[in-house]
Amino acid sequence: MARANEVQRRERREARKAVAEAKRAGRETRKLAKTLSRDARASLEAVTASAQEDVRAARRELDANPQRAKRTAKRAASRLELASVRATSSGDARRKALEDSDVKRRAKTIKRRRAQAKRARKMAEFVAFHTIAASITTPTDREQAEADLKRVRRLGRRTARFGRS
Repeated sequence: MARANEVQRRERREARKAVAEAKRAGRETRKLAKTLSRDARASLEAVTASAQEDVRAARRELDANPQRAKRTAKRAASRLELASVRATSSGDARRKALEDSDVKRRAKTIKRRRAQAKRARKMAEFVAFHTIAASITTPTDREQAEADLKRVRRLGRRTARFGRS
């Protein structure tokens, strides 16, 4: 009898860990969604809504059937992770995620992907800012032609003053 209780406790403990990690993956996915464009966010949230419901169902199932709760939580975490792969379109991470069956690593890969998306967005903002700055400070063709003409006239006056031709 004591042996059966130990097994049940271990199953419940593992199921609680799986549910907690799936919840963490859900949090990371929501954070990732906030960093994406409106269209990408909508498609990611559509996919994650059902996965989040599965996490809630797994949490309700913890006491009654811990094995089912663990399986449901792991499946939800993997769906969240694959949704984040599609949202950030990093194929190498997809292969890595399929290799990893550890739920904890899935939450971390989602977090890494969110950081990658943040870097990409910052880079795009940087390029846009510098393009705008360059367009403001770069002279138009007409302004450049006028500046060249002034330079040639100035140079012509100098050569005439010193007797050069």
